[in-house]
This record gives sequence, C-alpha cells and structure tokens, in this order.
Amino acid sequence: MVTTQKNIGRKKWLETGYRHFAEKGPDNLSINKLSKELNSSRASFYHYFGDIDVFIDELLAMHWKIALDFTRQGKVECKKLFPDLYNILAEHPIPLKFSIQLFRHRNTPAYNFLFIKTYESSAMSFVLKLFSREYKLVQSESELLKLWLTVGETWYSRLTLEDLSATTLQENAEEILNTVVSFARSQLYEQFK
Repeated sequence: MVTTQKNIGRKKWLETGYRHFAEKGPDNLSINKLSKELNSSRASFYHYFGDIDVFIDELLAMHWKIALDFTRQGKVECKKLFPDLYNILAEHPIPLKFSIQLFRHRNTPAYNFLFIKTYESSAMSFVLKLFSREYKLVQSESELLKLWLTVGETWYSRLTLEDLSATTLQENAEEILNTVVSFARSQLYEQFK
C-alpha cells in the first residue's frame, strides 16, 4: 500500500511538473508553486526526487516516452500530411508546448538534444514519407530530413503557446513548406547539395 501511495504522489508531481514546464518554461519551474498546486509539502518533493535537476531529468524522460507514443499514433493515424499530422498535434497541446519550450531553450544541451531527438524520431518514422508524398519530392531520405529540419526550425519559431489549433498549426506549416519546397526545387539548392 505504501508503494502505491508513493507512486501516486510521485506521478502527481511529475504530471504537474510536466504541465508547468510546458506552459511556463523551465526557468519558471518552481517547487513552491508545484507544492501549492498539489497541496503537498516541499519535503515530499525532495523525498521523491532529491533535487530539481533530477526532477527535470525525469520530466525529459517522460517527454521522450510521450513523443514515442505520439510517433506510434502518427504511424497509424496519419495518412496524409494535411490535415492529419496537424490534427494529431493539436490533440496533444501539452506535449507540443513542452516541445516548444525545449526549442526555445535550446541553449541548454539536454533540451536541444531531446528536441532534435523527438523531432527526428517522428520524421524518420512516418513524417518524411508524408512530406515527400505530399510534395512529390524525390530527394534521398537524408536530404528530406535536412529539409524537414529546416521546416521545423522555422515552424517552432513561429508557434505561440496561446494558439495551437490544428488550423493555425497547419497554416504556419503550409506557408513554410511551400517556401522550403520551392527552394528544394531551385538551382541554388542543387549547388548547395
């Protein structure tokens, strides 16, 4: 019974911390705020995690698992880039916000590493196939990945935490994709390859 209670308490800290990281960013992750929201003592936080760095590491590991679940869902449910991918992304606003925070705080190596790892994971699993099919691209997988990373860098820089509707996500993506695909078909791109 004690183990179950401990796991429940620990899980609540992680779920609430994950949401706070996503919505407020890592710089505003506060044990005091979390403990007040959870109506739990700071001592219980230290009992479960020891310190904030261990807690953040666990949040990052949690995000990786969520990203893998998203990738599995995307492989099954995404038949087309538009609107399927953006509808699924909109169904997961907290993980998307977490990814936005990782992107915005890329100066921290662990955040940058996880951002790239999660983005590449979904790209390699199913998104590149949708991307190449949608735009009738014939580049190699490595070239498609470079193009998709360019799309992602620009797309994440334009996202706001306030509007992550499928429509907004897709409109931002279409504008960026059209520009990147136009570049990919240019002579200049051929010279850079």
